[in-house]
Amino acid sequence: MSGRDIPVALNLREARQLWKRFGGTVEDIRRTGEERYRHPSIECPITVDKRRKDAPRKLTTALRRLAKRDYSDDSRRAA
Repeated sequence: MSGRDIPVALNLREARQLWKRFGGTVEDIRRTGEERYRHPSIECPITVDKRRKDAPRKLTTALRRLAKRDYSDDSRRAA
């Protein structure tokens, strides 16, 4: 999946599933209604309000970056 395959408007459920598929972790921050998204290739974790239905722009941008990196790694392996 390349970065272009990820739609501009994602809901948080789809974003969470993609994040886990790309090897990231999602942890619940107790008593705040937030989730923290971590990935080995992204140095700062992304904190998201999980009561909202839409995924924030920062998270979708990170997903596109991960998808682009994952897509380029797959193309190198095939060559």
